[in-house]
Amino acid sequence: MEIKKKLLNKWASILLDHSLRGVVPGDIVMVKGEAAAWPLISVLQEKILKAGAMADIFLVPPDNERGKAWGATAARLLPAARFKGLPPWQKSRHEAFTKYIEILGMDFPGLTRNACGPAARRIDRLNNELVKIRIRKPWALTMFPTRAFAEIEGLKFSSYSEALVKGSIQEPGIMRKKARGLARLLEKTKRLRVVTRDVRSGRRYELRASLENSLILNDTETGFNNIPCGEVFTSPDSSSVEGEIFLDMPISMQGEVIQGVYLKFIAGSVVSFRAAKGIRKLAYIINFDRGSKRLGEVAFGINPKLSVPLMHPLFCEKLSGTMHFALGNCIPAGLVRHPASAKGAARFRSLVKSGVANISVQHTDLVVSFRKGGAGQAVFLDGRPLGLRNGNWKC
Repeated sequence: MEIKKKLLNKWASILLDHSLRGVVPGDIVMVKGEAAAWPLISVLQEKILKAGAMADIFLVPPDNERGKAWGATAARLLPAARFKGLPPWQKSRHEAFTKYIEILGMDFPGLTRNACGPAARRIDRLNNELVKIRIRKPWALTMFPTRAFAEIEGLKFSSYSEALVKGSIQEPGIMRKKARGLARLLEKTKRLRVVTRDVRSGRRYELRASLENSLILNDTETGFNNIPCGEVFTSPDSSSVEGEIFLDMPISMQGEVIQGVYLKFIAGSVVSFRAAKGIRKLAYIINFDRGSKRLGEVAFGINPKLSVPLMHPLFCEKLSGTMHFALGNCIPAGLVRHPASAKGAARFRSLVKSGVANISVQHTDLVVSFRKGGAGQAVFLDGRPLGLRNGNWKC
């Protein structure tokens, strides 16, 4: 399915103007993605060059999920000891750009499966150094339709493309009133309580977390990152998380599906877990490091226009009437104002030391639906119920 140039132009404008706060002469914008995403990469390149900036086009090999320092083939064939440090040219390339756009979507996700051994773990740790460089700058993620991802979703390519593009070209301002209303409620909240149930056994679970130190963010405001938009989010006090939760919505990661996830937290850390699908992938994520056993984000999906609940977390986490919980790294701006400033960085370090802020190589979103038939049963903000109206959060 060929995407019309008019739609690609609108998509690119949202990425550049909303997510990156605009592009100006002197900017160097890295645009990264597989060759399948070339139609969008090409339009982005044109707009960047016409704005007087420079485009650094990074085409990702098909065996390298998200363009890491090395791909899955290297992770399978080489011992972990061979990966002593980042290649200096990769670090220099990341230090040089001023803004960053990553376009997800893979032609051959099977090439990256089962790369979960010590070498893959070492690559992820080293690649995190590149992630730290780029998240200090304006950045954005979006996703381009591929036939392989359509197959994972169980959809015809035309239907998948239509749903993905429709979600990606929505004007963020359409959801701003809803986002601000929900953010105001959460800004007053100190204690969050979430009740879910196992959709098979009917067993109910309760999870509790403190938002006393949290700053509430919403991605409908200029300068927030991912497209499509549609979430109100923050980082909880990771040390405060207690209880159990069941997350029913399927999530696709590098071509693997995780679904039916149960997590039990004691003193902030996962002490037991299970999954109906994708248990090996989930175990890799949770056991990666100390921080991957703790929560780095809690969020509410508010986008009512995502007509098809796609499994990729970039989409399903934004679906109205859902919540998502990220295992792993926290969002510094969800705990500290101006985290890049000297004062903000010092404050963040103190929160890491106290256990409030969580640090990890991982950041993996798992989603629960509060819509009819979903595992979500109730949400309480300081004991006050937060319900749904017409399938979206009531505020």
